[in-house]
Amino acid sequence: MEYGNVREIFPGIGCARINAAGKITTEYYGTADRESNTPVTGDTVFPACSISKFITAICVMKLHEQGVIDIDDPVNHYLQQWKLRSPDGSESSASIRTILCHTAGIVDADDAFYGLRRYDPEISLTDILDGKTAYNNRPVRAEKPQGEAFEYSDAGYCVLQQLLEEIMHQSFDGIARDTLFNPLGLRSTFFATPGNMAFYENRMATGYDEAGQPIPGRFPAVPDLAASGLWSTPEELVIIAKEFMEAYDGRSSFLQQRTVREMVKPAEKFPWAGLGLFIGENDTLISQGWGENGQCMLKMYCRTGEAAAVMTNRNPGVDQQASGVEWLADRELCEGNQA
Repeated sequence: MEYGNVREIFPGIGCARINAAGKITTEYYGTADRESNTPVTGDTVFPACSISKFITAICVMKLHEQGVIDIDDPVNHYLQQWKLRSPDGSESSASIRTILCHTAGIVDADDAFYGLRRYDPEISLTDILDGKTAYNNRPVRAEKPQGEAFEYSDAGYCVLQQLLEEIMHQSFDGIARDTLFNPLGLRSTFFATPGNMAFYENRMATGYDEAGQPIPGRFPAVPDLAASGLWSTPEELVIIAKEFMEAYDGRSSFLQQRTVREMVKPAEKFPWAGLGLFIGENDTLISQGWGENGQCMLKMYCRTGEAAAVMTNRNPGVDQQASGVEWLADRELCEGNQA
């Protein structure tokens, strides 16, 4: 794989790395909007897609470390306005922990969580959970015994969004802002509510589909914020990673060490699954996203404090390994080792 090959696939690419000494460096390539020839810069915000789940997990774990919730309790213990149910209609016993690591038995509907446009009528979180729209056309249920199957689930993170909003009596984007973004001084990271999209629109990278055509309206609407509604810059993603890794070593005033150690503990029977992230070879921690308007990856090495983030603005039609996004992330980490 070569840089030129990857740059042929994606209109725009943003990369950031942090080395073992804590130094952050960035690189930007291509266009944030091909039609206007707007270049990618440090101000360009990209879709973080399912890296959203890592952020959501941190917000959930902050409540856990504060004693507000216990992640080993059934999620229904805290839900009042909506309940997670089994196929027979009874209340599910699925725990918050198993939802975080995709082993709660929640199975996404086919072709769900895809294709909503900014000019389409808005849909609510409860509409998604109840399966009342084409965006998710069947009710969210715990369809399999918890802990017995790994089912990667956007729907499960919709349940976590409902949990956070009910407990905090606040919108999800406000919870993330107050819990994480503001304390870390992040000014370019947000969840894509209509209001936030209007505010940041001039900085948001236009999304391109698998055929290389711009998404109608420049980028899709994503009402399942906790699952895939995050936008950010590569630099701010590695700032979050830096705080996470410092907490791993007990050097953070933001996150407790035991919280992070719990998040990176492999799920029983599924050693690649942590809480809101994945565990790769050689103790690599991975959060990644792939949507109709972009693909991205965040890699962290907690033992050394190194991390790299790669963000793009096109659906390449193949996974991160085949598209070159993972190669870029690994290249960034290698260069960080040499810096």
